[in-house]
Amino acid sequence: MKIAASVILSLQLTSVSSACSSSNFLTSRSKAFCNHALKIRGGQQDEDSDVTPSGSYHGNYIAPQGEQPKASTIVEVKSPPSTAAAATTSAAAPLASATSKSSKLANLQERTVPAILMLGATFLLLKYTGEKGLIGLILLMQLGLYSESTGVVESFQAKKGSSIDKIKSYTVQKWWWFLTAMLFSGRDLIMQNTSLTGDQMSIINFCMSAASLVGAVIQLAMLSGPGTEDLYREYLGKLACCHFSLLFLVGQSSFWIKTVQEYGLGWVLFPAFLVIVNDTMAYVFGVLMGKHKLIPKLSPKKTVEGFVGAGLSTVAIASPLVKRCIGGDIPNLGRHAIILAVYASLVSPFGGFLASAVKRAHGAKDFGALIPGHGGVVDRFDCQVVTAPFVYLYLKNFYNVES
Repeated sequence: MKIAASVILSLQLTSVSSACSSSNFLTSRSKAFCNHALKIRGGQQDEDSDVTPSGSYHGNYIAPQGEQPKASTIVEVKSPPSTAAAATTSAAAPLASATSKSSKLANLQERTVPAILMLGATFLLLKYTGEKGLIGLILLMQLGLYSESTGVVESFQAKKGSSIDKIKSYTVQKWWWFLTAMLFSGRDLIMQNTSLTGDQMSIINFCMSAASLVGAVIQLAMLSGPGTEDLYREYLGKLACCHFSLLFLVGQSSFWIKTVQEYGLGWVLFPAFLVIVNDTMAYVFGVLMGKHKLIPKLSPKKTVEGFVGAGLSTVAIASPLVKRCIGGDIPNLGRHAIILAVYASLVSPFGGFLASAVKRAHGAKDFGALIPGHGGVVDRFDCQVVTAPFVYLYLKNFYNVES
């Protein structure tokens, strides 16, 4: 009789426990009953039970005593997510969004004061010094652009354990290349203020370039010992960085000097203001309306809404702004302004995207800390240098013809 009762009870509890294991949601009483059943089938007797099982229950079979249960047969009962937890998660989303927006607004306020001070200082400089003051300012900016862009790479290499110090003349070479590039890009300015001719300037530039090449190779040839190949790679990488900085930053910004010499201050200030308006409005529209990332891997803070809103704002302000900066009765002045505004909206921002990629690749937040809230010179003028050559070439090929 006892054997028959044990078999019947075992079959009943097996069906109950199987139902418990396959259920996704149980009431508290059902859970208690199931736990009671599983305890009996698992070999843990209740006080009122006189049934002694010969094994332990594991979802769909009874494992004999001393035998390990099969992992594939163990059933895990998952409880549905808590309603309170879901409510907390959904409530946290708008709170995080509001916090992010307030942080961006605070950052905008931090950037505004230095920007106004920079504009005021530039206005005073141009008012009392004119074109010469602007040219001097551009030369100082080129120095900052080169120093910051190469400094980011050097700082990154130093954190990794750079060996470039073994090349004693690297710092001298770095600034020798800068001086060579400056003499080449500013040759017209030098000839205007000295007795040197164009041919003489060409000979000077060629000799300086040849000297830098010979000196670099001799220095590399003198290296020896373990790790020489790694040092070659590091040196050539920094060499490429220096020359890219000279080409992209110093070379392109030199067109500002050519523009101011041939077309006057107005045609430098007008496109510069277009870039400032575009950059400012991109930030404003991004803070107020930004939801879709534009290039999240390179520049996570840039949004599609900011890019489009800035473009429309820049084009809208182009015509009244050009009349203030240029003035006079110039044919098709409005059309020229719109074309430059479109370029400043669609192409110039990519200078900033490239700068963001460089910073991200080298683990830097900014290129420098010269301007509070803005970073360094590169952070502030990365889009401007992309605009400078287009303005000069456009004026040279279209504005001159109509004038």
